[in-house]
Amino acid sequence: MADTALRVEYLSRVEAAERCRIPVSSFDKLRHDGLIPEPDARMGKHLLWSADTIDELLARGGTEH
Repeated sequence: MADTALRVEYLSRVEAAERCRIPVSSFDKLRHDGLIPEPDARMGKHLLWSADTIDELLARGGTEH
C-alpha cells in the first residue's frame, strides 16, 4: 500500500537562513524585528519553519513589511 501521508520538510533556523541566503545573525535579527514568519513547529528548544513558509516568504520578495 502506498504511503499517501503528506510530508512536510522542516528547516532549522540555520537551514532557513541558508535557504534565504543570509547569515544566521541576519535571520535572527529579522526574526527579532518581526520580519520573519513565526515558526511552524518546535522540537524542544528548536524553532522550525516549513520549507513552504520560507519559500512563500521569498516569493513575496523577502521579509514581511
